[in-house]
Amino acid sequence: MAKTKYIMYECAYCHKPTKMELVGEMQNGTEEPAQKLWYRCTRCKHSALVERQALSKTKNGDGTRIDRGACTVYAKDQVFKVGQLIYHSEWDDVGKVVAKQKTSDGTQAITVSFEKLGERKLIENVPLAEEHETVQEVPTQV
Repeated sequence: MAKTKYIMYECAYCHKPTKMELVGEMQNGTEEPAQKLWYRCTRCKHSALVERQALSKTKNGDGTRIDRGACTVYAKDQVFKVGQLIYHSEWDDVGKVVAKQKTSDGTQAITVSFEKLGERKLIENVPLAEEHETVQEVPTQV
């Protein structure tokens, strides 16, 4: 099996799963393969010493896919909880709510980790206008 130079691993510095490049190995003076490897984050360029056992866990991963039937359909007037599974019908993608924020104008936003699109911010709890106000025309003098 070919040894790859890149892995997907969560960077300890930028706290995001990123592509990591193999930089080198730590040798103990024996002929055995090294148990610790140096990887560099391609996003922030920080290096990390990663154990080979941890790599095998991330390569195997849980591999679970989100079932669309178990998801709540996203609508901007709904309120979501962290950890809740949602389905965005316009993007045809499913994801998990990972964070909630309050924006500068007072509206609420959620950060969703989608399977296809990655992380995206969406608004929530926006009241839908029940009645549209009619604007009366003001007569102008000619």
